[in-house]
Amino acid sequence: MEGCARALIVAGALWLSTSVAAPNAGPQIASGPAADQLEEIQVVGERPGPRLWKVTRGDHVLWVLGTLNHLPRKMIWRSSEVEAALSQSQQLLPSGPSVSASIGPIAMIRLYFQWRGVQKDPGRTALKDWLPPALYARFEALKARFDPNDERIEELRPAFAAYRLYEKAVDVAGLTGHDEAEKSVLKLAAKRHVPVSRAVLAVEDPSGALKEVGALPPSIEVSCLETTITRLESDLPTMQERAKAWAVGDVDRLRRLSFPDQREACMSAMSNSPRIKALFERATAGWDSAAETALRTDRVSFAMRPIYDLLAADGPLAKFRAEGDTVEGP
Repeated sequence: MEGCARALIVAGALWLSTSVAAPNAGPQIASGPAADQLEEIQVVGERPGPRLWKVTRGDHVLWVLGTLNHLPRKMIWRSSEVEAALSQSQQLLPSGPSVSASIGPIAMIRLYFQWRGVQKDPGRTALKDWLPPALYARFEALKARFDPNDERIEELRPAFAAYRLYEKAVDVAGLTGHDEAEKSVLKLAAKRHVPVSRAVLAVEDPSGALKEVGALPPSIEVSCLETTITRLESDLPTMQERAKAWAVGDVDRLRRLSFPDQREACMSAMSNSPRIKALFERATAGWDSAAETALRTDRVSFAMRPIYDLLAADGPLAKFRAEGDTVEGP
């Protein structure tokens, strides 16, 4: 139930930004076959992933794993370095917050149906009518390729249609839909009885937040769908290259493989809701604060963060360096 609650409560901003987007890490570099020749990625067997970053402050150490949302589906990930560092850690800090909302089971059911309703325009306007003809033609071409039998996608608001099409395309490319490495680390922590400390994101009125999202005009989400379409047209082969580079721990290759930034377009739409904008800002700040606390109070701790956040010039590792901490890594 907790996973469902998080998806419902966080609504558009957190959900769409983490599922469809990632920070821009520099200029786009073409790689791999052309998009119309896309083949399912083939990376099988056990792979180590990237090495850990080590942040040192005095005699305190914070180990940081850079994760990637979409990994090769047939890959088995196992890192002896992660297992060794985790076994010494006093706590594990996941990349996302824990959402707290004081609602009962009946309210949760109501919230679920409210969430379902938010994904569609209450006026029953079809997706085609929100998009310029040229953009809709591009959408139709990708839908025919990746999701030909899904007629209900035409009923969704542009941002939610973007998310659904993106997830289908990722699956066709042979990539996992979510961060499997983080799931594996959480299982290891449970087996080793390492406490998991998530930043807490309290939501006082989840129904009100969803009402704000539902009241936004779907027209403001068109840029989110357009940038998602652009990424699917041009970036899927490169996405596969990133997945392979992560699997073998080639961080230098990851530094060179960037992609069109969807976060700004998708977030700007949902940020028109003051509550959702505030939730996103609090969630972003929560990890930084929790990591700082872990480094200050624990001799050894372990954290996870999307790898392109770590590689960013203004990311958390850069902030640690600016504070005088020693940062070593791949």
